[in-house]
Amino acid sequence: MIGKKMISMRQIPLYEVKEILEQRQEKSELGYEQKLTHDYVKKFAKVSKAKGDKALADIKAIGDMDDALAIKIIDSMPGSIDVLRLLIPKGSKITEEQQQNILKIVGTYSKK
Repeated sequence: MIGKKMISMRQIPLYEVKEILEQRQEKSELGYEQKLTHDYVKKFAKVSKAKGDKALADIKAIGDMDDALAIKIIDSMPGSIDVLRLLIPKGSKITEEQQQNILKIVGTYSKK
């Protein structure tokens, strides 16, 4: 990517990475790093774009949560409260009730 200029930088969920790479793949052949990334997201993206966008909006609406944490939760789709707590940073103000609500949302949108 020599000579390319970064216009902006933001975190995006895996399902969005997958969609971007699939669009690029239709236009031209992916580079080595892009192929590796595409293989990774095909294995680990756990929701479709439609479900992911809805789940992300629902999780952000729960409480005082930044985008990075909401995206991390969507990407990993934790199945238990213990796994969810591993994702939440120490000192976070997310309550037990909010954690339970997050798990309900994750359960609703996760692939089965």
